[in-house]
Amino acid sequence: MKIIKNCWLQVVMGLMMLCYVACSKNGDVSAPPSVTKITLLDSTLQDSSFTKALPSTLILVTGQNLHGMVKVLFNNQEAYFNPTYNTSTHLIILIPEKAPTEAVDPNVPNKIKFVTTHGDFEYSFVLDIPPPSISSISNENALAGDSVFVNGSSMYLISKLVLPGNREITDLTTNPAGTRVGFVMPDLGSDTGRLVMHAKYGIARSDGPLNDHESGDVISNLTNDEPGEKPVFNWAWWGAVRTNDATLFPGTRGAYLQSVFGSVGAKDGGWWNDNRSGNFNDVPMFTAGIPNAEAGNYALKFEMNTKEAWSAGIMVLRFNDKFCYRYMPYLAAADGKFSTKNKWQTVTIPISQFRQTADGIEGTGAPAAMFADVLKNGVVVFGYRFITEEDPVDVYNAAFDNFRIIKIK
Repeated sequence: MKIIKNCWLQVVMGLMMLCYVACSKNGDVSAPPSVTKITLLDSTLQDSSFTKALPSTLILVTGQNLHGMVKVLFNNQEAYFNPTYNTSTHLIILIPEKAPTEAVDPNVPNKIKFVTTHGDFEYSFVLDIPPPSISSISNENALAGDSVFVNGSSMYLISKLVLPGNREITDLTTNPAGTRVGFVMPDLGSDTGRLVMHAKYGIARSDGPLNDHESGDVISNLTNDEPGEKPVFNWAWWGAVRTNDATLFPGTRGAYLQSVFGSVGAKDGGWWNDNRSGNFNDVPMFTAGIPNAEAGNYALKFEMNTKEAWSAGIMVLRFNDKFCYRYMPYLAAADGKFSTKNKWQTVTIPISQFRQTADGIEGTGAPAAMFADVLKNGVVVFGYRFITEEDPVDVYNAAFDNFRIIKIK
């Protein structure tokens, strides 16, 4: 397909050059420019003209007397074009990636200005923006009054967020880049559901429900008979410290697991020591049809809270004693240190990122293809283990809650 498009582009450019020669010989080179239509640079779409497009779109301008082009501006942002392919009737041009849109300036002119050696011309054209997209929510199980941040892209001109129970949030904070939206979590009671973002250019939904800490999707919320939430226990009574002390890691309901340890040397695989594991009972959770789904349609989610910055060691998340994920969020941190700053944060890991063992190392082999791969006879067998490889760990102090499996697609 790419070869065909490249060949077609060469043919178009060749015809444009022939046209330029003919027009230079026979046309009126001093007549003012005009535009007949704008289309995508795609032979299958040449009959479809349009008056709006996204930045970074390659377009074909068709008109008269377009030769001698000096500059082209989209909402006063100059665009690059190759003058070699500028003829009297056509111009190929890329809309600038950073051309202003209504999202950043409500008073943009929505015009393309063509400047030639023999006159100027303006053409009405709207620079569109993509619909909003949500990549993550800082804490999907935040308490009432907590600050929550929605991360994503193209989150411009938002009118409202709709939370579970049809609660509408209009008091929002946004950043100019359209990548972050903040709000204060209201009391959701027992309502559970996905966040829905309403913006001028579309609607976006979160990949998991808010307030989901006691549903049938939950492996364990670590609560047994403590107040604060419906118990979904399933803990195997060993490994990390189970506590409901709200002063250590404030901002969660009921009990949680705390893994706290230190002075773990390099290449220490003794995960059964010093609170370095989370162990759960086998849990039957899914109906017969679900295991046949693609692994990427589901994700493991949980809340995490670090009291100390995490910079070494591996938290091995394990399903069915066979498929594992080597969780090392500090590798993506700018300073090599991961910290939630003693706030609860939601972690999302697609099931398709869990891998088998290769060369004796868990989580480095072939990935899970079907959801059934990580189950054991349809039952969830889950836990985590903390090990070290080349680097030692001086101190580790983190808490975990609300382990769950969510359909994200």
